[in-house]
Amino acid sequence: MAISLKKIICAVDFSIVSDAVIHYAAEMHGTNMELIVLHVASEGEKNKGLHGIHLSEFSRYSDILQKYRVKSRFAILYGEPAICILNYAAEHEADMILIGSHGTKAIGRLLVGSTAESVMRNAHCPVVVMKIPDNNK
Repeated sequence: MAISLKKIICAVDFSIVSDAVIHYAAEMHGTNMELIVLHVASEGEKNKGLHGIHLSEFSRYSDILQKYRVKSRFAILYGEPAICILNYAAEHEADMILIGSHGTKAIGRLLVGSTAESVMRNAHCPVVVMKIPDNNK
Protein backbone atom coordinates (compact mmCIF):
# COMPACT_ATOMS: atom_id res chain seq x y z
CA MET A 1 0.00 0.00 0.00
CA ALA A 2 1.54 3.28 -1.12
CA ILE A 3 1.24 6.31 1.11
CA SER A 4 0.52 9.61 -0.60
CA LEU A 5 2.45 12.37 1.13
CA LYS A 6 1.09 15.81 0.46
CA LYS A 7 2.84 17.96 3.05
CA ILE A 8 6.24 17.25 4.61
CA ILE A 9 7.92 19.36 7.28
CA CYS A 10 11.70 19.28 6.93
CA ALA A 11 13.25 20.61 10.15
CA VAL A 12 16.72 22.10 9.63
CA ASP A 13 19.42 23.68 11.76
CA PHE A 14 21.69 24.60 8.79
CA SER A 15 24.25 21.91 9.68
CA ILE A 16 25.75 19.28 7.40
CA VAL A 17 23.08 16.90 8.74
CA SER A 18 20.37 19.30 7.54
CA ASP A 19 22.01 19.47 4.12
CA ALA A 20 21.67 15.68 3.86
CA VAL A 21 18.02 15.87 4.98
CA ILE A 22 17.28 18.46 2.27
CA HIS A 23 18.87 16.28 -0.40
CA TYR A 24 16.94 13.23 0.84
CA ALA A 25 13.66 15.17 0.82
CA ALA A 26 14.33 16.47 -2.69
CA GLU A 27 15.04 13.00 -4.02
CA MET A 28 11.98 11.38 -2.45
CA HIS A 29 9.45 14.08 -3.35
CA GLY A 30 6.24 13.32 -5.13
CA THR A 31 4.60 15.37 -7.83
CA ASN A 32 1.86 16.68 -5.54
CA MET A 33 4.02 17.06 -2.44
CA GLU A 34 4.81 20.33 -0.70
CA LEU A 35 7.99 20.54 1.36
CA ILE A 36 8.05 23.07 4.19
CA VAL A 37 11.61 23.77 5.34
CA LEU A 38 11.40 24.84 8.97
CA HIS A 39 14.17 26.37 11.05
CA VAL A 40 13.69 26.97 14.77
CA ALA A 41 16.01 29.52 16.35
CA SER A 42 16.30 30.37 20.02
CA GLU A 43 14.41 33.33 21.44
CA GLY A 44 17.81 34.96 22.05
CA GLU A 45 18.58 34.90 18.32
CA LYS A 46 15.47 36.89 17.46
CA ASN A 47 17.12 40.30 17.91
CA LYS A 48 20.70 39.44 16.96
CA GLY A 49 20.40 40.28 13.28
CA LEU A 50 20.66 36.67 12.12
CA HIS A 51 17.65 36.93 9.84
CA GLY A 52 19.92 37.60 6.83
CA ILE A 53 21.98 34.50 7.58
CA HIS A 54 18.80 32.42 7.80
CA LEU A 55 17.60 33.80 4.47
CA SER A 56 20.95 33.00 2.88
CA GLU A 57 20.73 29.38 4.05
CA PHE A 58 17.13 29.13 2.85
CA SER A 59 18.24 30.49 -0.52
CA ARG A 60 20.87 27.74 -0.75
CA TYR A 61 18.25 25.11 0.08
CA SER A 62 15.88 26.68 -2.44
CA ASP A 63 18.49 26.25 -5.17
CA ILE A 64 18.81 22.54 -4.32
CA LEU A 65 15.06 21.99 -4.23
CA GLN A 66 14.51 23.92 -7.46
CA LYS A 67 16.79 21.48 -9.32
CA TYR A 68 14.40 18.70 -8.32
CA ARG A 69 11.34 20.86 -9.02
CA VAL A 70 10.11 20.47 -5.48
CA LYS A 71 7.24 22.75 -4.44
CA SER A 72 8.58 24.30 -1.25
CA ARG A 73 8.22 27.10 1.24
CA PHE A 74 10.28 28.22 4.19
CA ALA A 75 9.51 29.18 7.78
CA ILE A 76 11.44 30.45 10.80
CA LEU A 77 10.10 30.08 14.33
CA TYR A 78 11.62 31.12 17.65
CA GLY A 79 11.50 28.96 20.74
CA GLU A 80 12.24 25.42 21.88
CA PRO A 81 12.89 23.35 18.74
CA ALA A 82 10.91 20.17 19.50
CA ILE A 83 7.83 22.05 20.69
CA CYS A 84 7.89 24.44 17.72
CA ILE A 85 8.32 21.60 15.21
CA LEU A 86 5.50 19.57 16.75
CA ASN A 87 3.12 22.53 16.94
CA TYR A 88 3.91 23.67 13.39
CA ALA A 89 3.41 20.16 12.00
CA ALA A 90 0.07 19.83 13.77
CA GLU A 91 -1.14 23.31 12.72
CA HIS A 92 -0.22 22.65 9.08
CA GLU A 93 -1.52 19.06 9.08
CA ALA A 94 1.80 17.59 8.00
CA ASP A 95 1.82 14.07 6.61
CA MET A 96 5.43 13.52 7.70
CA ILE A 97 8.30 15.21 9.52
CA LEU A 98 11.90 14.82 8.33
CA ILE A 99 14.58 15.70 10.85
CA GLY A 100 18.29 15.12 11.16
CA SER A 101 20.06 13.90 14.26
CA HIS A 102 23.51 14.80 15.47
CA GLY A 103 23.29 12.16 18.19
CA THR A 104 25.74 14.05 20.39
CA LYS A 105 23.79 14.20 23.64
CA ALA A 106 23.82 11.88 26.68
CA ILE A 107 24.62 8.19 26.43
CA GLY A 108 20.95 7.25 26.10
CA ARG A 109 20.77 9.30 22.92
CA LEU A 110 23.76 7.98 20.98
CA LEU A 111 21.73 7.35 17.84
CA VAL A 112 19.04 10.01 18.10
CA GLY A 113 19.49 13.55 19.46
CA SER A 114 17.19 14.97 22.11
CA THR A 115 15.20 17.19 19.71
CA ALA A 116 14.73 14.38 17.19
CA GLU A 117 13.79 11.96 19.98
CA SER A 118 11.17 14.33 21.40
CA VAL A 119 9.67 14.96 17.95
CA MET A 120 9.66 11.24 17.19
CA ARG A 121 7.90 10.36 20.45
CA ASN A 122 5.25 13.09 20.32
CA ALA A 123 4.42 13.70 16.66
CA HIS A 124 0.92 13.15 15.29
CA CYS A 125 2.38 11.88 11.99
CA PRO A 126 5.26 9.64 10.88
CA VAL A 127 8.77 10.97 11.55
CA VAL A 128 11.89 10.10 9.55
CA VAL A 129 15.08 10.70 11.53
CA MET A 130 18.32 10.83 9.54
CA LYS A 131 21.52 10.10 11.39
CA ILE A 132 24.64 10.98 9.46
CA PRO A 133 27.58 8.75 10.44
CA ASP A 134 30.68 10.50 11.75
CA ASN A 135 33.45 9.22 9.47
CA ASN A 136 36.14 10.98 11.48
CA LYS A 137 36.29 8.26 14.12
